[in-house]
Amino acid sequence: MPTYIFKNTKTNEIFEQQMRISELDLFKKDNPDLVQMPTAPSFRLKGTGWYETDFKTGNKKNIAKSDNESTSTKKSTEKKEDKPKKASS
Repeated sequence: MPTYIFKNTKTNEIFEQQMRISELDLFKKDNPDLVQMPTAPSFRLKGTGWYETDFKTGNKKNIAKSDNESTSTKKSTEKKEDKPKKASS
C-alpha cells in the first residue's frame, strides 16, 4: 500500500498516510485543507534491462567491470611489482 505525504495548510503540520490508490481522490475531496506533498520514489531499478545498461552509449556507461577483467588487471599489476627495482646512482 502506498504512503502519501500531506501538509495541513492551516497548521503547517506534515504527516504520512497509507491508503490505496483508489482511495486517494476521495481522501483529498473529504480533506480540503490538506495538500499532497511531492515525494521521490523509495526504490531503485537495478540490473540489466534499464536505462543504465541498455540506452547509454560509449563513455557514458557506468557499468562495473566483469570479474574476468578485474582479476586480469590485478595479475598484471602484481607481476610489475615483483620485478626488482634498479638502483639509481
